[in-house]
Amino acid sequence: MTLGTELTQSGAVKPSSLEQQKYESDLFADRITEIPSNMKARWAYDESNNCIYGGYAPKGLAEGTDGWLIQKFTWSGSNCTERNIAYGNWTNRASYTYD
Repeated sequence: MTLGTELTQSGAVKPSSLEQQKYESDLFADRITEIPSNMKARWAYDESNNCIYGGYAPKGLAEGTDGWLIQKFTWSGSNCTERNIAYGNWTNRASYTYD
């Protein structure tokens, strides 16, 4: 058997159809959707109204305090082509190196 080609059963309970649907065999992992609940978000746009920066932080964290997950978006025309991240504070978002 090749890795990822068959659902593996362990124990006495067979995976439900919902559990089977969320399994991504190419990645050998479950798919998830992250919803940043109980967090605040900030967005910054350029002159073309493209979102350039998005940030998430625990509610109550100041913009100048480290602890933000900051995303930088790269655009080609009207298409977003890349998203990179950095960690720090919202105030200094333009000075970070994004990977």
